[in-house]
Amino acid sequence: MSKAGGGEGGTSAYNSNAITLQSGTSSATGVDPYIEVEYTSASATGETVTTTTKVTGAQSNELILQRDTVGIHTVQCEISHPTAVNNPASSSTRENSVIMTDKVEFSALSAVNLTRSNLTYECTRDESSGNHKVDTVNLFVQPMTLAGTPTNSNATRNIHVYPPEEDLLVKITMSGSAGQGFNGNNGGQGGMSIFTYTLLKNTEYTFKLGCTVEPTSSIGRGGAGAYFYEGGRLLVACGGGGASGWEPGSHGGHGGGAGVPGQVGQGRGGGEGGIQVNTGELTASGSFNIGGSQGGGTPGGKVESCTTGQYWRDQGIAPCAFMGTDKFTNYRGIKQSNTSALVNRGYKADVENYGYRHNGGNSTFQKNGTFVGGGGSGAYGGAACGSLSSGGGGGSGYSNGSVNLLFGQVGGNGNSQASALIELITDPGQKFLFLVRGV
Repeated sequence: MSKAGGGEGGTSAYNSNAITLQSGTSSATGVDPYIEVEYTSASATGETVTTTTKVTGAQSNELILQRDTVGIHTVQCEISHPTAVNNPASSSTRENSVIMTDKVEFSALSAVNLTRSNLTYECTRDESSGNHKVDTVNLFVQPMTLAGTPTNSNATRNIHVYPPEEDLLVKITMSGSAGQGFNGNNGGQGGMSIFTYTLLKNTEYTFKLGCTVEPTSSIGRGGAGAYFYEGGRLLVACGGGGASGWEPGSHGGHGGGAGVPGQVGQGRGGGEGGIQVNTGELTASGSFNIGGSQGGGTPGGKVESCTTGQYWRDQGIAPCAFMGTDKFTNYRGIKQSNTSALVNRGYKADVENYGYRHNGGNSTFQKNGTFVGGGGSGAYGGAACGSLSSGGGGGSGYSNGSVNLLFGQVGGNGNSQASALIELITDPGQKFLFLVRGV
């Protein structure tokens, strides 16, 4: 039997009734082949829309797609070879069949995006109808930095962001806050995640960023979680660190980044870390105390996977649903006047349970009137300490699978504020990353 040879390059085909071939090259010329096609279709308004897509790198390890229509587009590749036998295992024939890749999406941006990439943020409060800060940042000039504040307003404070002009492909570095240290012991660091995502034009994205002060911290000063929502759906969570105990060596456990569990607190009876949650497997309901035995003291709870909110719940709106374009609406149904009416809203204000985001285990141990060893909050909160000789556990992180996760780690943020850094992706090769949007 002779040795099989290497596969040959693929061929291209198009339907001349649907598209027009604009130009192309052949591999015989010694240059990288490319295909440029023009497709004409009817828009939602009945007007004719022409879209041109240029495909390069088909014979390399990097496929680049460029499209002159701004937005999210879907692509699927067909793989075949004349002598390959790709028929199903149950088939009795030896006929060749093509292999189809999964459908994925890529973001096409306009030339304006290379000089002006505006991202607007709106600060609101779940219980307030007054005017709060609204501003726009050109990400091409500078990144947007967001953080919790050392006041108790973090419990109801929202930071909504949206691109007012076009979709933006961004990189986000997000982390929970660190737990507090007591008597020379260290609180656990907040977990960190780095991911890329396409922010859709005039779509509401909300950051909930707490601080290591009650109520976003647990009793005993476990760190606050960091949460990123598209509409009402939780996309990414990072866990806060557990607070330390009092006796020597009772350090708090670190919080986890997306998909990473929280660490157990150190010392005798250390609080268990928040449990690991697989991508897309966070259950719907939230809780402040999941019960059972987590080790240490009071167990932590878990965040809900979509925001409920009193007003929208009473209107019969599902937690994960969008409500349409309008100004931000507080928990009583009152609109904040200086927010945009053009944004598709989905975040639902809640002052009953705060979305179960403040879910670190509450400590029952105190020294000189100060509670120590609280658990960190997150997707699942860490348990509180089991004695003055142990620290609280860190909260766990989560991703629902929508974002392109680059990095997730246990710990990484030693500050008492949860934070998020939003940066524009300007490398031309990265503007066409394939991003699979989760459900």
